Amino acid sequence: MSDIELDKFETRLASPKRNKDQELFETVLAAAVAADRRGFFVEPQTVVDQAPGIDPEKVKLIWLTSKFQKSLADRGIKTTKNPGLTLRQETFLQAYLNPLNLKPPQVVAKQMQIAITELDGWFREKEFAEAMSAKAEDNLRKYIPMADQALGQLIQQGDMKAITFVNQLTGRYDPNAKSNLDIVSFLISVQEIIQKHVRDPITKRNVGRELMALAQGQNGAGTIPEPMPDAIMDSETTIDISLKD
Repeated sequence: MSDIELDKFETRLASPKRNKDQELFETVLAAAVAADRRGFFVEPQTVVDQAPGIDPEKVKLIWLTSKFQKSLADRGIKTTKNPGLTLRQETFLQAYLNPLNLKPPQVVAKQMQIAITELDGWFREKEFAEAMSAKAEDNLRKYIPMADQALGQLIQQGDMKAITFVNQLTGRYDPNAKSNLDIVSFLISVQEIIQKHVRDPITKRNVGRELMALAQGQNGAGTIPEPMPDAIMDSETTIDISLKD
């Protein structure tokens, strides 16, 4: 859209004789006011949604006129969330970050007659970069309900990847989760049970040694047990017998 075309349109709007451009201007302005009253952020696409029969290109042309911006300002309607941006920058962001746009920024800029060098300068500006990031995040949030719906459809079709993903998302299943069992505490509890029910002190000590070895990551069977009294008596008897012989 050239500045000459915009100037001509501005001139027709200022004409004392009522014409089609002025009627279209009033229609677009009414749609913008209706969008604002419904709590929508007023931008060209929002205006088009409020008046489906309006040519989107005409809406963009009217949007760029100083008369339209002044009319909105007089009614307290904000057309930007970033006062630091110029109208050209705001219009570019609205066009490029439109959820239905699939064109790269260079193509959108060329269609809007924005030089690549000027666009490059915008990307280096802090306020422009922050505004672009904020609007991109806002667009992403708009897609979340669509993503949830698509995921639900896959689950209904029995897609195991989708089912696994939902279970991971909700915390019902995590293949990388570590066991919550505290082995050391478990073995100490087992030892306390043994201490309570086993009366023989040597048996208690031997079992305790093996359990502690296991708790330390060692092989419990490798611990040297404390000799039992009956084992000691057997060895002494064997010695006595050998002496008699």
